[in-house]
Amino acid sequence: MATFIDPSSFKCDCGHQLDFFESTIDEMEKMSRKNTQEIGEGDDPHTVEFRKGKAVAVICPQLGRCTIE
Repeated sequence: MATFIDPSSFKCDCGHQLDFFESTIDEMEKMSRKNTQEIGEGDDPHTVEFRKGKAVAVICPQLGRCTIE
């Protein structure tokens, strides 16, 4: 299971860490109340999936969908 580290960082089961600004995560949580949203870091294939106002999974290119604890 992927890990929610702090208000704006997530760690994948493969060990990769994604870091964002808190304001970016706040905006994704708001937007995901209506539709599922995903956010990633530039060319990095890892993404964080948001649903119903919460981060629910990290999508990993190696492991697939890893739910967040």
